[in-house]
Amino acid sequence: NPLYALISNGHMKESNTGNATLGDVEVETFIGFCEYAYTGAYVTPDCTLSQEAEGRHLGPSVDEGKEPSFNHITCLAQDEPLDAAATIADAPDPWDPWNPPVVRKEDKKKKKKNSRDSEANDGPPLAQITVIYPYKRLWEEFCSLKFWSDPASSSSDPDILFHAKLYVFATKYLIIPLRKQCLKSIHQDLCNFSLNRESTSVILELLNFTYIYTGRGEPGGKSLLRDLVIHYAACEARTLADDENFAILLDSNGEMGSDLAMKLVR
Repeated sequence: NPLYALISNGHMKESNTGNATLGDVEVETFIGFCEYAYTGAYVTPDCTLSQEAEGRHLGPSVDEGKEPSFNHITCLAQDEPLDAAATIADAPDPWDPWNPPVVRKEDKKKKKKNSRDSEANDGPPLAQITVIYPYKRLWEEFCSLKFWSDPASSSSDPDILFHAKLYVFATKYLIIPLRKQCLKSIHQDLCNFSLNRESTSVILELLNFTYIYTGRGEPGGKSLLRDLVIHYAACEARTLADDENFAILLDSNGEMGSDLAMKLVR
């Protein structure tokens, strides 16, 4: 265990002084590790989502007590009213042999088109195409995933990103049981997470962190955290796509985009 060796090998400075500085580890993450070390399960911190949607304006508002202004509406009118009698008189008589109505080329084309459309409608009915979306199948597969570990203590409003941070810590210091508990906990919270337009930022932040601080490969094989998080993103791709930041995130990380595509087509 690298963390144990850092303190107990007798050759490093940290081992001789009994003190080690982990500059890249947040205090909350290390506290979670200590909770796991002493009790066998860390505590999932709460995360309160902001209820304010900053910068979102659906349109101009009307102040209470004021009548709406219609100054911006422009009405187009003719300078002189039409003379209905003159208009009718100018029209050619279809029964006058000396003044037959003029048939324009456009009218002939319309008649031909209507004739073709009528013939097409008389033909055999077109076969219906059934579109099968992968989202239901992906969600069923996601919910059926098994992680053989006890989850962390639950929370009604869990900080899902905290699980990912602790997973990265456990991966770096080869704490395999803690990694399993992190995966179990994040899977549990994602299954219960209510995703909507106001909460997509939680998943986008999780995706961004995961792909920055993990690689395709980890000790023992592929990155289990990446596989889990991108699987959830594939399940909820249509909801995430409503957030323009999702496209920006995919553009910024080619591995994320390719992993998402492979999840959707497999």
